Amino acid sequence: MRVRGFSAVIVAITLLLIWGFFVDKKFFHEDRKCEVHKNKIPRSDCALPELFESHSGCCPHKICPIEHYPFFIRSGLANMVGPKICLNNTIIMGGLINNIGWGLNIVVVKGETGEILEHRYFNVFSGGLLEFLKSIHIGSIVLVASYDDPAAVLTDEIREIFAGLGSTMSSSVKKRDTWVFAGSAGILEESQFEKLTANDEKSNVYGDWPEMEEVGGCFPRKI
Repeated sequence: MRVRGFSAVIVAITLLLIWGFFVDKKFFHEDRKCEVHKNKIPRSDCALPELFESHSGCCPHKICPIEHYPFFIRSGLANMVGPKICLNNTIIMGGLINNIGWGLNIVVVKGETGEILEHRYFNVFSGGLLEFLKSIHIGSIVLVASYDDPAAVLTDEIREIFAGLGSTMSSSVKKRDTWVFAGSAGILEESQFEKLTANDEKSNVYGDWPEMEEVGGCFPRKI
């Protein structure tokens, strides 16, 4: 009887060890899956733990040469996470300030001083984008971030105005594309601060929307 009892204990311990091995392996794989999934989330604002957490400042914090303004533009993400536009390492438009909206978010800066002249968003419900763009004075710096669907407000005339600000991609923006741009009124050359990601169901990261875009650097002062 003692031998049988001892054998039963050995069998029970063996079964527990086997069960523990497979359970541990399962959770290990689940952790790896979670780790891989997290790694696919695009990183923004430097070392945020998650993209969807708020950030109180502008990152990366940029130091520029004299006669230049540090800026950072991040597009919206799908129709869930709003864009951010920074100048001189200060948020001008963003979710924490609650002054952003679907469509195009635009900041106009006085090129001589860095003073913020205007910051507004435009979509099919707000209207007024054409008149707004026509009122921009030569020498002004224009910072643009899309959110959800920028193409809805881009008529041919508006696309031409953006081209006059230095954009080479405004004519190509389509429904739910992601677009960020920094240009200047009166500029006679193409802007180097522009990115466009096309809405393509084969490569979209977030269903009906592509990846977010960011652009930043040192924009030359306009005199």
